[in-house]
Amino acid sequence: MRLPNSSFRVDSDPTFSVGRFFAQARIFQVHPATREQIEIFAFINLPDFATEAEAIAFSNRWAIEWIHEDLLEITAAKGAYA
Repeated sequence: MRLPNSSFRVDSDPTFSVGRFFAQARIFQVHPATREQIEIFAFINLPDFATEAEAIAFSNRWAIEWIHEDLLEITAAKGAYA
């Protein structure tokens, strides 16, 4: 999922185990000129859900909140593209 008006992209592909979908999120920042995607954060210990859609929706919400909370820290880091 590419965030509107942003250089961030979120990969919210859940894993399936023991009959449950485990949410996970990988957050990338896309360089505006080269379109290179740099992974800036990955979180695989998110909750589990009965359906894949629930896991994806949770991961997307979680990632967006994480980006908003940590945006200043990310853009200040070396190699980040604002």
